[in-house]
Amino acid sequence: MLDPMSTPAYEKWKIEPTPDNLATVMTELDPMINSEIHRYPGPKPLLRSRARKLALDAVRSYDPAAGAQLRSWVVTQMQPLSRYSNKLKPIKLPEVAVRQAAEIHRLDRELASEWGHNPTDEELADEAGISVRRIQKLRTMVRPVLSEGSMQVTGDEDSMGLSPGVDAPRSLSGTEDAVYESLTPRDKQIFDMKTGKHGKQLLSNQEIARRLGVTPALISQRTQAIAMSVQDLSARGML
Repeated sequence: MLDPMSTPAYEKWKIEPTPDNLATVMTELDPMINSEIHRYPGPKPLLRSRARKLALDAVRSYDPAAGAQLRSWVVTQMQPLSRYSNKLKPIKLPEVAVRQAAEIHRLDRELASEWGHNPTDEELADEAGISVRRIQKLRTMVRPVLSEGSMQVTGDEDSMGLSPGVDAPRSLSGTEDAVYESLTPRDKQIFDMKTGKHGKQLLSNQEIARRLGVTPALISQRTQAIAMSVQDLSARGML
């Protein structure tokens, strides 16, 4: 007999705790999770990633015998979203710091390309005419919009949106991971084929469109949207 405090999907998962059955429970809870997300200000991909983790932990710890309904229990366990949202509020930085950080980031890339190795802080300080201590301070205050290890926005018409960074690792950065977790299954495929990550081959818009049965224009649109999500979160320096 089903416990009226829970749901059929939850009961099925308790009897047969497979990943697919747990996914069904989470899908059932998605409307409620989305409702909770919209209660708080902040980047929705980050909030959604944290909300789903809290909800998943709540489902696993739920005890119908305690007297609370499953949905009520999940909502209660998602209350830490409030504190997390507050942490995501961007801090307004002095304009001069933002300009200097951007200049240091540009100079670092130029020197690395010219010299064939990443310059030290001392070398950057000599070239920029500021102290090593200031450079280190700027790095703690401002993060570059797009680092070499993250997705880059390119001007190439065919690969507009996502491309792997120079010598970029195949693992996701914190920002990419948060955005990636919020994507639809199709967008995750596009992400992987545009970046060559998760073991996927790096492909053009035309080839991705052919494989997914959609138009190249749609692939371009989706890659730009994903790239802008990563850029927005990176620019905030959230992760």
